[in-house]
Amino acid sequence: MHTREKMTDVLNSEYVAFARARGETDAQIFRNHGFRNSVVPAVTLQFAYFAELFGGSVLAETVFSYPGLGSTLTEAALGGDVPLLLGIVLVSAVFVFTGNMIADVINAAIDPRVRRRA
Repeated sequence: MHTREKMTDVLNSEYVAFARARGETDAQIFRNHGFRNSVVPAVTLQFAYFAELFGGSVLAETVFSYPGLGSTLTEAALGGDVPLLLGIVLVSAVFVFTGNMIADVINAAIDPRVRRRA
């Protein structure tokens, strides 16, 4: 729904009206203006959900008594096992960082405004 709303905003913007006045076809407008401007927030949101994977796994494994990383994290926190707790938090931080880095790289490839100028 977020992507659809962003696409509607982009296609109703003034620069799309100007592109139509210049004679661009609907396919060119979609590719050059609509897709690039509406996909950046969608990519960012999809990779931001990486952090929610850990919260969901802790909840699901605790509720349904599944053995896994979430239940191990809960047991380590309740038992005071600091090295194990620190290791799980570090692995999850690297996982979330990697997801955000992938989103940034994809956004830079899609949208030239995001690229850093040297």
